[in-house]
Amino acid sequence: MTNFYSKEEMERHRRRAVWSGAAAWSALALGWIACAALCFFVNTANARRMLFGVIGLATVSGWVFILLRQMVYTPARAEASHMAGIIAEEATEYEGVLRLSPGAFQIPRSIAVRRATLTNGEESVTLSIDAALARRLPPDGSFVRVQTARKYITGYEVLHE
Repeated sequence: MTNFYSKEEMERHRRRAVWSGAAAWSALALGWIACAALCFFVNTANARRMLFGVIGLATVSGWVFILLRQMVYTPARAEASHMAGIIAEEATEYEGVLRLSPGAFQIPRSIAVRRATLTNGEESVTLSIDAALARRLPPDGSFVRVQTARKYITGYEVLHE
C-alpha cells in the first residue's frame, strides 16, 4: 500500500509554516526599524531622497511580508492542519475502478482538492484527494484498493490494471 500521509511530512509542513511566519514578520519588523532609523538622518539637504528611500523600503518590506504569508505560510499551515486531522482519523478501505476529475478547487482557508470516483459494479463512491497528491495516483481506469479518512484518499494499492 502506498501511503500519502505521514507524521514526518506533517511535521515538515508545520516547520515550514513556523519558519515562513517568523521570516515574514521579521522582514516587516526590520523594514519598519530601518525606516525609523533613516528618519534620524534626515536634514533639509537630503529630505527628498530619504522620503523616497523610506517609501521604497516600507513598500518592499510590506510586499515581502504579504508574499511570504500568502505563498508559503498559509499553504504550509493549511497542509499541516489537514494532515494532522487525517492522521488522527480511523482509516477505511474501498475497492473499485478509480476515475479522477479533471479540475481542482480550493477549500477556503484550507487545501486544494480534486474529486475521485471509485466504482465497483453498481456501487459508486465519491472521494477527495489533496490536489498536490493527485499526480501520485495510478492512471484513470485502474482497479485499486484505497484507504480513506474523512473521505480523503490516504493511500492506494493497484490490484490490477
